[in-house]
Amino acid sequence: MTITKAVGGVCGALLIFLLGNWVAESLYSVGGGHGEEHAAAYVIETDSGGGSAEEEEPQDFETLMASADAGAGERVFGKCRACHKIDGSNATGPHLDGVVGREIDAVDGFNYSGALEQVGDVWSPENLFHFLENPRESAPGTAMSFAGLKSAEDRVNLIAYLDSLDG
Repeated sequence: MTITKAVGGVCGALLIFLLGNWVAESLYSVGGGHGEEHAAAYVIETDSGGGSAEEEEPQDFETLMASADAGAGERVFGKCRACHKIDGSNATGPHLDGVVGREIDAVDGFNYSGALEQVGDVWSPENLFHFLENPRESAPGTAMSFAGLKSAEDRVNLIAYLDSLDG
């Protein structure tokens, strides 16, 4: 008798779920049948011709650095602030005081993963520029989980800000 009650309860619950699905479909469906196409409520016009951002030629690094804005870089640094400090103390990541021109893996008291040697010997502006675009691609195996800065302007602005901290 207990098994019969259990099977009846499961079947009853399944029936309630199926009826709920049927009611929800009838309340929220648009139109009569499946597969019908409906007119959009509004259409967003897009520029399908002409130039796109992908077709623009990338500027060279020197030109980008010449137009870098340290003030804008300070705002970009907000993304780094969760793991890095600029007061000389280490956090999840090493401090970034004097990082521009500093040797890679050179902060005392920070345990590096060893993957950064692939980037180079010194954190030159060019090395930082390429590393900040995609840290995991530039230094496979790095413990840094940051996805990177896709915008070249954001990267050069951040480098200019970090360079301005050196005094």
